[in-house]
Amino acid sequence: MNFDNKPKISLNNMNFEKLFKMGLDRNLPALLDPKEGPSIGLGESGSKRWGHMGLGLPDWVWPRDNIPAKDDSVAIVHAYHFMEHLTGEEAIQLLAEVERVLMPGGIFQFCIPYAKAEIAFQDLTHKSFWTESSFRMLMQNPYYDPSNRGQPWRLRQHYLVIAGIVERNLCLLGQLVKE
Repeated sequence: MNFDNKPKISLNNMNFEKLFKMGLDRNLPALLDPKEGPSIGLGESGSKRWGHMGLGLPDWVWPRDNIPAKDDSVAIVHAYHFMEHLTGEEAIQLLAEVERVLMPGGIFQFCIPYAKAEIAFQDLTHKSFWTESSFRMLMQNPYYDPSNRGQPWRLRQHYLVIAGIVERNLCLLGQLVKE
């Protein structure tokens, strides 16, 4: 048997990307590093734990309040376990607001409970449910054009995985990037 036909993958320093390549024979894109610039965390109640400005209750409420940043001025927006607390319409409007404040090449980084996992339904305050095709469908469908802007979305899905330790707590982890 000849094992030399396939490219060699070093088993040293195993990481998720190598395991993904070995298991699915596909490359997972590298996560993008944010540009230099301001960083905002949504749903974080003024927290600075990750070194960025946190926006959340009680001082900042979406959709009552816009993101307090100028157009094209923010390098990265974080939203971890935040989007699922918005209705579908509120989530679409928020993504348009994120698109407004992100600089070209800016990143929207998120973690959202996976709609097919128990975690999505355990919290009774969850109002929207997300699958692996939600962002792609949203960004490619003119029906979801918030406020009838008449322009295509400038956000593109860069990275998306479904991950979790057990099936009941699977989440979508990903990055959207502004063109």
